[in-house]
Amino acid sequence: MTSTSTPAAPGPELLNERSIGGILVHLLSIPTGVVGAGLVYLVATNEFTKRNARNALDWHFTVLALTVLTFGSVFVYAELTEQGITNVVTLSAPIAAGVGLVISALLLVWMIVTTCTFLFGFIATGKAVFGDAWRYPLTPALVERFGSQVEVPGGWPGVIVGYVVIAPLVIGTVFLGPHEGAAVLATVFGMFGLIMVLVPLTGVAMYLHVKRTSAAGTNWKPHLVAYIGAPVLVAVLAYALSGTFTDSINPGGDAMYVFLAAFWVASLTYVLRWRTTLR
Repeated sequence: MTSTSTPAAPGPELLNERSIGGILVHLLSIPTGVVGAGLVYLVATNEFTKRNARNALDWHFTVLALTVLTFGSVFVYAELTEQGITNVVTLSAPIAAGVGLVISALLLVWMIVTTCTFLFGFIATGKAVFGDAWRYPLTPALVERFGSQVEVPGGWPGVIVGYVVIAPLVIGTVFLGPHEGAAVLATVFGMFGLIMVLVPLTGVAMYLHVKRTSAAGTNWKPHLVAYIGAPVLVAVLAYALSGTFTDSINPGGDAMYVFLAAFWVASLTYVLRWRTTLR
């Protein structure tokens, strides 16, 4: 009686090749877009994670460009046809009708692409489960082509300094105004960019800078948990106190402003410590 040997299953070997980050980055980037995929790409050390994050980032950069084009066109069209803030008419009726058709087509394409974002995200996740870094269809290799040419002014500390400078300006417009006209729209976009882009990017900048300084063997060993965890803890306490001891109708909003202020203090402290210790 002869025995036949069964080839070893590729499962364990496949588990070594793939990573949780490489699988989940596609799902994470569905609601967070460029920000989520970009942050994973920046902090990833595993090659599989980095390739998947790069593929997701290429797609979401494309979607972002289409979104800016579409809604920028809608905004300009509204302003030029007495439907916006300025109430100025500069387009004749035939031209306005033609431009309206183009914008309608752009909106249709944008809705299709947005739907594809969900579909492609789930497909890429499934592919990643089986060890494949799937490229999204019709996306240029933007990160691979231009990523090495992009430099952060001042390095990663420059991002932290950027938050220290920009955060008070944005928050100041919320409380001090102006509160009418186009300034309101600018304030809304400013707060959105501050919370959704600059805050997480600053946290990643701290992480990468701490990693670099630790690898360089410097005497300064910043505790990243303190710089990021302390503002979160302060915000949680603010939420609890606001809901318990005040008549605030929006404790979550209060906690967000407290977090932004506490994170500003932490960022300023980080920059000052960096400047005085390593320079």
